Amino acid sequence: MKLRDLVYRLYARRVEGRLDHAQVPKHIGVILDGNRRWARADGRTTEQGHQAGADKIQELLGWCAETDVEVVTLWMLSTDNLDRSAEELNPLLGIIENTVRGLAEDGRWRVHHVGTLDLLPARTQQVLKEAEQATDDIAGILVNVAV
Repeated sequence: MKLRDLVYRLYARRVEGRLDHAQVPKHIGVILDGNRRWARADGRTTEQGHQAGADKIQELLGWCAETDVEVVTLWMLSTDNLDRSAEELNPLLGIIENTVRGLAEDGRWRVHHVGTLDLLPARTQQVLKEAEQATDDIAGILVNVAV
């Protein structure tokens, strides 16, 4: 185990010990932003940055479940992002699709799409619709996927 991991776990326990569950917000919104900047600063590709951000979502939702948050809105893509080059947009849409599939397959989250579906490629629309349908009866955190 790396020292960083150990320190992080100790810090997380300390925060959890001080957390007043009566004061936890019921709805948290997260704008998934900064992945390109992080990737550049770390010598990685844009796609690797987007994937690294997506890889943290399950962990975030786990924390939210532990602290009684009821709704999480993940702003994953804005209409401005649709103007990006196909070389960047297509991998990003693939990462979003895989992430949404993973949320649905996890079985703990109720996935709901927020946004204008008709601006998205048919494949992405289908993934969002299927995830929402597959998780409609799950009692866990409502995860609004803003795309």
